[in-house]
Amino acid sequence: MLIDLSVVIITFGSLIAAFVNAAFATGGVYILLASGSAVFPMTIAVPLMPLLAFASLVARVFFFWKHVYWHIVLAIFIGSSVGVFLGVNIFIMIPEALLSLIIGCLLIVLIWAGSFKLPVGSSKIFIFVGMIHSFVATVFGVGAFLQPAILRTELVKLQITGTLAACMLSMDIFKIVGFSSYGFDYFAYIPHILGATIAGFIGTWIGKKVTNRISEITFRNVFKWLVTLIAFRLIVKGIFGII
Repeated sequence: MLIDLSVVIITFGSLIAAFVNAAFATGGVYILLASGSAVFPMTIAVPLMPLLAFASLVARVFFFWKHVYWHIVLAIFIGSSVGVFLGVNIFIMIPEALLSLIIGCLLIVLIWAGSFKLPVGSSKIFIFVGMIHSFVATVFGVGAFLQPAILRTELVKLQITGTLAACMLSMDIFKIVGFSSYGFDYFAYIPHILGATIAGFIGTWIGKKVTNRISEITFRNVFKWLVTLIAFRLIVKGIFGII
């Protein structure tokens, strides 16, 4: 019996995504979305994202548990409950191209504008970040607001990795419930989910070994450039979508 090629692509993409996320805290979501959209239409790839990433997120929370800053996670959890609800219920009036352009420009500002810091104890700021990030992520598959916000705090690399994973996990739980309530059949994609689950644990384990050998400065620089590449991709996508 031949293995479905789509399962192989999803599994391999999940392995690479989990490794990148564990080693550098971000960037894997775009690899996962790319592998998903390579074999499925976006109407399937986007709802599948939460479960494809689930094992990787659980593994990261487990491996980095003692480094998670739970005050931020709670705020993101509260914000996500609103953002995901709006994302699955509201028809998006703003064109995707314009939204991509706006988000890309905001990411550049958040990453490179000065040296201001976000207070880790400010619940209001991170509730808002969680709401906006989860709303955009629910609609388009990726949010990208949370990563630069976390980098603007005083958290160090292991705290960033663990806290981001816990935040994303809370969002994905809401998204799975939201998409399921609108009739998305996750059971039809059990082989893909199982492949992603196994790959997610393996990739995270390998990535954790790597991140322990990466200096704080290198980690932050790679993190910043990964987010910057994401921002430029969104800007280019927005420009070509508008013209």
